[in-house]
Amino acid sequence: MRLYLGSIISTRPQNAGDVRFFRKISQTSQQDLFAGRGQVGFVTIEGGIIRFLRIHPVKIFMRTPTQFFVVTLFAVSFIVLSAQDGFAQLTITPTTWNVIGLDSNDVSSGPNKFPVGAEVCNLGGTAVENVTATLVWDSSNIYLNLESGNTINVGSLAGGTCTGVYFIVVVTRDISAHDTARGYHISVSGDGTGTVSTPTPRELYVEKLVSQSRNSTTSITGPTSVFVGGIYNFTLNATTATQGYEQLEAFLPFPSGMFQTLSIDVNYSSPSGATNDKFYADACGWDNDPGSTDYRSCIGPEQYAGGKAGGTVSVTYTIKVVGTGTSTLTALIYDFSGSSYHYNQDLGAFTITVVSSASTPPSVGLVKNCTVPAGCTTGAQAPGTELTYHIDFSNTGGRGAEDLIIVDPVPANTDFKLGSAFVNTGATGLTFATEYSNDYDPGNPSVATWTYVPVSGGGGAGAGFDRNVKAVRWRVTAGSLSHNGPNNTGSLGFIARIR
Repeated sequence: MRLYLGSIISTRPQNAGDVRFFRKISQTSQQDLFAGRGQVGFVTIEGGIIRFLRIHPVKIFMRTPTQFFVVTLFAVSFIVLSAQDGFAQLTITPTTWNVIGLDSNDVSSGPNKFPVGAEVCNLGGTAVENVTATLVWDSSNIYLNLESGNTINVGSLAGGTCTGVYFIVVVTRDISAHDTARGYHISVSGDGTGTVSTPTPRELYVEKLVSQSRNSTTSITGPTSVFVGGIYNFTLNATTATQGYEQLEAFLPFPSGMFQTLSIDVNYSSPSGATNDKFYADACGWDNDPGSTDYRSCIGPEQYAGGKAGGTVSVTYTIKVVGTGTSTLTALIYDFSGSSYHYNQDLGAFTITVVSSASTPPSVGLVKNCTVPAGCTTGAQAPGTELTYHIDFSNTGGRGAEDLIIVDPVPANTDFKLGSAFVNTGATGLTFATEYSNDYDPGNPSVATWTYVPVSGGGGAGAGFDRNVKAVRWRVTAGSLSHNGPNNTGSLGFIARIR
C-alpha cells in the first residue's frame, strides 16, 4: 500500500503471458483444434497466435506382379490461426499422480487426503468468463470421496494465462480400501468455449504406503492469517533420498473451498538444477492408463535425467484465498521407488494452521500539521523560519495494512533540514526505512527515484540544509500496521526552512 499526501496510488504487477507448447493431440482435449477429423499435429502458442502444424496422411496404392501395397505418406502444412478465431480457448492437463493410499500396516495413521487436479489454460487472446472446473466420478467406490464440493469456480481467466484446480480426495480409513480404485475425470468450461476434459479412462488407485524416514519435512512457511481475495505464498521445504525417486509428490493439501492454487514452483537438487511447475514429478514416465498392460509402472520416456527426481525439494505455492475458515496443513512427501510406495515418517510433525477471514480492506488515514512554530498554520512566517511538519497515521479499516509507504513532498520555497526526518512507531511494532528523492514530481509520483542522499548545502542551500530534496518517503520494511488499537497509530515528519 502506497500513501501520498493528496493522492493514493495503488499498483500491482501484471503477469506476462508465457509461451506454451502442446503436443500429442488427443480427441479428448480441445487442444486438438481439428479433433474429429482424424488428423494429428502440434500446437504452439506464440505471441497470442495459435500455430498448428498439421500432418495429412496420404495413401498411395502400389501394385507389383505378386503383391498389392498401401503406403501411407505424410504431407505437412503449417496453419496460422488467430487466437480470437472460433476455436476452443480452454485446455486442461492433469497435474497429479493417480496413486493415493493408506498406511500399509495401520490405516488409522498416516495420510488419507490427496489433492487431485489439473492445469487449466486459456489459449485465447481475450479473457474467458465464468470458468468452472468439475470433478466427475466415472465409477463407484465407497472408500473414495471428495472432502468438499465437486465444483471449483475459477471466475475470469485472462488470455494466455493458466491456473490450477485441485480437489481434495479423502480415503476412508478402512483396510478394505487397499487395492481399490475409482474412475474419474475433470472437466472445465467457460462462456463461449464448450467443455474440455482430462483423458479417460483414468482412476485413483489406493496403494499400501510404507512410512519411512528418508522422506522428511524441513519447514513450512507462510502467513497464518489471510483474507478472502488476497494472494499469498506458502513454501514447503523437504528432503528425500539423495538421488530422488521415479515418482514423487510433495505437497500441502490446500482445501479447494478456501484456496485457489494460482501457480506452483518446485526446485530439486537431483538432477542438479531440476525444476517443476507442479508438485508431482513424473520422473520415469508413468503409465496411468488402467487399460494398459503396463499400468502403474515406468514405461518412459523419462521426464528427468536418470528417471528420478528429488533430493532437497522446495515447493512454493502462490494461492488466492476464495473462502473463509480454518485449515491445518500437513506436508506429505510420498514416492514410488523399487517396487513399493513410501511416505514421510514425520507426517504431522510440521503443520501450519491458516485462518481465512472475510476481506475488509485496511483504511489508513493521514493528518498533517505544522506544529512548530506555534501558529505557523495561521500566520505569515518570515524567511529563515524552520517549520516542523508532523503527520499522524492510523489504520481504522478491517485488517492490517501491509507494505505501507508514506510519501510527503517538501513544500515549495523551503529547504529540507538534514537529519530532521523522524518516525514515532508507538506500539505498531513497525520498522521503517527513510528515503529521499531529488526528482519527485507530485503530478507523476510513481516515476520518482529514492536513492538520493542529502548533503549539507545541496542545491545552493545553507549549511545543514539541502534544496535538492523534493520529497521524503517512509517505507515499512518489517511488520504490518494493525487495525486494532493501540497498535494502529503512529507519527512521522521532518523540518524545512523557508528560503
